[in-house]
Amino acid sequence: ARLYATGGNAAIYYGLGVTEHSQGSTMVMGMANLAMATGNIGRDGVGVNPLRGQNNVQGSCDMGSFPHELSGYRHVSDDAVREIFENLWGRKILPEPGMRIPNMFDAAIDGSFRALFVQGEDIAQSDPNTKHVFAALEALDLLVVQDLFINETAKMAHVFLPGTSFLEKDGTFTNAERRINRVRPVMAPKCGKHEWEVACEISAAMGYPMTYDHPREIMAEIAAVTPTFAGVSFEKLDKLGSVQWPCNDNAPEGTPIMHVDRFVRGKGHFVPTTFVPTTERSTRKYPLILTTGRILSQYNVGAQTRRTANVAWHAEDVLEIHPHDAEVRGINDGDQVSLASRVGETTLRAVISDRMPVGVVYTTFHHPVTGANVVTTENSDWATNCPEYKVTAVQVGLRVSRHQEDAGQEQRPMTVVD
Repeated sequence: ARLYATGGNAAIYYGLGVTEHSQGSTMVMGMANLAMATGNIGRDGVGVNPLRGQNNVQGSCDMGSFPHELSGYRHVSDDAVREIFENLWGRKILPEPGMRIPNMFDAAIDGSFRALFVQGEDIAQSDPNTKHVFAALEALDLLVVQDLFINETAKMAHVFLPGTSFLEKDGTFTNAERRINRVRPVMAPKCGKHEWEVACEISAAMGYPMTYDHPREIMAEIAAVTPTFAGVSFEKLDKLGSVQWPCNDNAPEGTPIMHVDRFVRGKGHFVPTTFVPTTERSTRKYPLILTTGRILSQYNVGAQTRRTANVAWHAEDVLEIHPHDAEVRGINDGDQVSLASRVGETTLRAVISDRMPVGVVYTTFHHPVTGANVVTTENSDWATNCPEYKVTAVQVGLRVSRHQEDAGQEQRPMTVVD
């Protein structure tokens, strides 16, 4: 703490290991408190910097992908903000927030949510408690999936629309430092249409004409309704290479560093970070804690990277288990083991590893055949509903093959450790 406070420039970088907890938002607020208290904000080389989980997550958030916000992080309950969009689009906008993904699943099962359009996400593999997700998708009257490949979610879809890769896109990506970068196509879309054209055609078919001749017109609309993007255009991005928002009359070439002299809101706001305990607890039945993550050679649900030679490095999801935990369960390196939680069970190959402390096991979720999210629960962050992928109470046991059982070989006993 003293080193961070007195060491000159000190920066915080964090990833999903912080946010994928039930108290993830509390932790982010705590880091912001720490940066403000020590003055590590508002100059070069400091700040609180989130390492986003996927490309252009920042840009998606900037554009109002949250169900409670419009572009530029403005709440839908703000009458003045809604009026800007209503005047442009000629339609009324509801002042109440929409649903987050877990709410959609619950509402689909109870019958009040009937249709879902999924673009570029394999929720049947990536979201927690796979059984619950499948039940929700099966309950829908209409599931539309738009993606590059047929994934686990697309297998359940009523309609599949082909997507485009970054090589075919014309637009912008925004990274974690708020830097808006142009992305230009190197080939025409293989499916014959850009994704924005598909969205426009669907909108028109549903009774609302939406017409653009080029992505630059979409950026012009973004600039017209979003104060932090007011000065952004394709022409400026082509001239400067990239800009960091806010980019407007006050900062015509963007804002490399935020909060230099003052915060946008005025004075900094310290938030009490009352401890938020997780409701997930290890028990005699489920004495271990499972944490999940990704590996360098595979990306997310592996929809793209599993189709490459990368499978030579990571051909399957494995369960890493500490030597002590393996020994008391009679598990050897390479054994097939069962991984069970209070919501589901799967089978993986065990790898003895001392990367984790005793009592913690680890796996990835790149391969649908193992389906690691069969065992993760719907527990989520109190503020954002980000799933608590990092904490699931589980038990691990040796899986005996049918051949061994038929041969009458004795199964090594599984010891339940409190």
